[in-house]
Amino acid sequence: MRKLYYFMKEYWFGFLISLILLIGFMFFLLVILSPRYDYQKRGFIPCTEAMAENIMACPKESKFTCGIKHILENTICDAKIIGKGFSLWMDGKQNTPWANYIFTPEIPEEKFFEDEVDNADDDANIEKIQKLEELSKVKADTTKEQPKKESENEQKK
Repeated sequence: MRKLYYFMKEYWFGFLISLILLIGFMFFLLVILSPRYDYQKRGFIPCTEAMAENIMACPKESKFTCGIKHILENTICDAKIIGKGFSLWMDGKQNTPWANYIFTPEIPEEKFFEDEVDNADDDANIEKIQKLEELSKVKADTTKEQPKKESENEQKK
């Protein structure tokens, strides 16, 4: 026991910093592992959407400070969601403390078919790109022929 007290006395600052870094890393992992899309917009999704809207609305002159401010507000919002999950778990309203931000997301059926729609758009775009390439070739050919015609007209005069 004496060695433990000596260790705490000598290394309390390193222990405190390590504990803070561990809590920050755990917080980061929770946010990263949570779902990004949900039909009901549960978990960290409302905070993230609000942050994105606020950052986009920042004036150009103070974009950096405004962005940092909204990122910090988002972090506080995320921490409140984690705290709310813990309190709901303590009250017995949910099975685990992380149930309100790590869950199986509900995705609307339209989301499943978006890839197919995107592929159809890609096919239409490929046709348009091919037409544009053909037009650019025709334009290049006509610009090459134009100086020849002008020189022929000058020779005839």
